Parts: sequence; structure tokens; C-alpha cells
Amino acid sequence: MKKIIAITLLILVLFALLNIRQFIGIPVIGKITGAENEHIIIDGTTYERDYNSGFSSDNKDKYLGVVRNTKIKMRVYSIDGKENADYIYALWDWEGAIYKRAE
Repeated sequence: MKKIIAITLLILVLFALLNIRQFIGIPVIGKITGAENEHIIIDGTTYERDYNSGFSSDNKDKYLGVVRNTKIKMRVYSIDGKENADYIYALWDWEGAIYKRAE
């Protein structure tokens, strides 16, 4: 009986540790809009999906936070280099895309 209780407690602790980041404040910094998630709005600034930027996931730099809508959640990263401040990289599941600040 003690083994079952110990195993159950171990499983609960592991589950809590794996899900703890949901409770410690992953910053939600904006929202996703558009039928095909083609817009991200962060602090009133709109970013549009850019298919011809020349950037890829190799260019991602600092983690900025999470943007979400009712269906998905994307992790957002800056693009390395000051000259690339108008771009962000958004990653969801195993896919990602480059977004450019709308003018």
C-alpha cells in the first residue's frame, strides 16, 4: 500500500513540475487575429505575416512572451540584430513564421 501511495505522489509531483510554467506567469504579450492567423498585435503594434523576409527560425533571438487567440498559442521571439527590430518570429507547435511590423 505504501508503494502505491509513493508512486501516486511521485506521479502527481512530476505532473505538477511539468505544468508549473502555466502557473508562474508565462507573459501573454498580445493577441493573434485574422482567419489564417496572419496578424499579431503586441502593445498596439500590428505585425503581419511576411513570406519574403529572408529570415528563418535560425534568426530568432530573445523570447518575448506568448500571443494567443481562442484556438492557438504562439511563442514570440525577437529577430537578432537592431536593424531587424521590425520583425518577430512566432512559433506554434512545430511550425513558425516571420511577422513584420505593419506600416
